[in-house]
Amino acid sequence: MPGMNVDPSENCFIKIHRFSDKITDTTVHFQVIQMANSFHMWFGSSPRLSNMAVAMQTKYDTSMPNGCQLMTESADSLSIPLAQKLAKKTGKQVFVSSDLSSDHKMVPLIEQRIFEEMKLYPEKF
Repeated sequence: MPGMNVDPSENCFIKIHRFSDKITDTTVHFQVIQMANSFHMWFGSSPRLSNMAVAMQTKYDTSMPNGCQLMTESADSLSIPLAQKLAKKTGKQVFVSSDLSSDHKMVPLIEQRIFEEMKLYPEKF
């Protein structure tokens, strides 16, 4: 309406947060799509959606959120365990997808980078 000072971001239910970092020899890009009670975490070295999992806390099992693979290209996916950790930490439904393989050197560094970003910008998750 003319004359009204309205911030369009107040009515937006989807917000996007991007960041990148060099992990070992690879530049890894991260994107968080924040929704009302959930978020989607994508990370990878190329713009490709693969190995997607979802996890959420249930009232029946409080030790670890339930996780499920939605899309996969390899059996060696790190999407489910990471989705479970993020769901446990945030209490939200979490979707995780990555085009990276489960390189055992990179996995802890990727997780560490995500948790650093969560600590710096908790409102983005």
